[in-house]
Amino acid sequence: MKKIIFIFIILIQVVITSGCWNYKEINDVSIAAGIAVDYDKEKDKVISTTEIVYPMVTNGETKIQPEVIKAEGRNIFESIRNMIPLTGKKVFWAHAKVIIISEEVAKNEDILISLIDFAKRDAEYRDDIWVILSKEKTAGEILKTDVMIQDIVSFQLEDILKNEKGVEKYHSVPLWKFADDLSSEGIEPTLPTVGIASYKDKKIAQMYGTGVFKGAKLVGWLNGDETKSFLFIMGKINGGVIIVNKDTSKRPVRIGLEIFKNKTKIKSIYEDGEIKIKINTKTTVNINELESQIDFISEQGRSIVKKEAEKLMENKIKNLIKKVQKEYDSDIFGFGSVIEREHPEIWKEIKNDWDKIFRDLKIEVKSEIKIRGSALRSKPIKVGS
Repeated sequence: MKKIIFIFIILIQVVITSGCWNYKEINDVSIAAGIAVDYDKEKDKVISTTEIVYPMVTNGETKIQPEVIKAEGRNIFESIRNMIPLTGKKVFWAHAKVIIISEEVAKNEDILISLIDFAKRDAEYRDDIWVILSKEKTAGEILKTDVMIQDIVSFQLEDILKNEKGVEKYHSVPLWKFADDLSSEGIEPTLPTVGIASYKDKKIAQMYGTGVFKGAKLVGWLNGDETKSFLFIMGKINGGVIIVNKDTSKRPVRIGLEIFKNKTKIKSIYEDGEIKIKINTKTTVNINELESQIDFISEQGRSIVKKEAEKLMENKIKNLIKKVQKEYDSDIFGFGSVIEREHPEIWKEIKNDWDKIFRDLKIEVKSEIKIRGSALRSKPIKVGS
């Protein structure tokens, strides 16, 4: 709530400040918290669903009332302008937090490029506004979900994205990053995905997974576990958990490792006329949960856990890369940009054939795990002792 009140304080300052080229009276605008963009194929219309916030004063206390407004047009700009007859005011975008796009929009290159172009061109849109991909039938229904802590769905989504550390099932992508990846050689864009989950008697927005693009077109999806491997490759893991499954004489057991830090290095090697990629991850962890009375905390036990965790990570990373190479043919890892940076002359020769080369690119993966400790316990719990 403090965040929302702060927005209105800023807007009041805009009103009393003279000389601003885009000066607006606060009473003349509707304040947007976020927007969802859909596409109706049959009507060939873009549908924009915008979460508007209004200040309400009750008994001397200022509260914020959200309202979802829906309009359509031949492009995103027209659909937004068509909100004016519904609200009586022009929409003010400077404090919008999220742009949610539907699968239909993400698979239509012309509409997606038009949307990104509009958002980058319009002076009111912030370059750090978050871009999210809906896994539901429409993007608009995300803005109609229930909220847990925040009063505004768009602000709640922003909080979820800002607090991605330790979750590792999704990542955050601001507008400028998505636009840069769209226009850059040697890397393809990705977006975090959002769906609707049931929680008690509520329907809430839940971030989970990744949308994979090739150019300006959605070509596939990564689930939460695959997204975690993707973030390891990209060096964007800042916390979270690794679950190691270890077979024992009695039964398989699970060992939980808490991630403290991770560093990933990606290098390109050119040998005998062939280019290949080497990935090295170094991860520091704690043993934070043992599903066994077996001592995996001793030096010998840690050695077993270390080897199992390293093998697990290497396999997950290799499997993800293979899937993306064979199924999506999209260099979301930026291997091409690594080659361009380290071997610019080689890149000039191969960049026009990069799609074909990437599909069969050889990848070497080495994961190193350092077990720092075992939290507050130095021994496993023994039943009956």
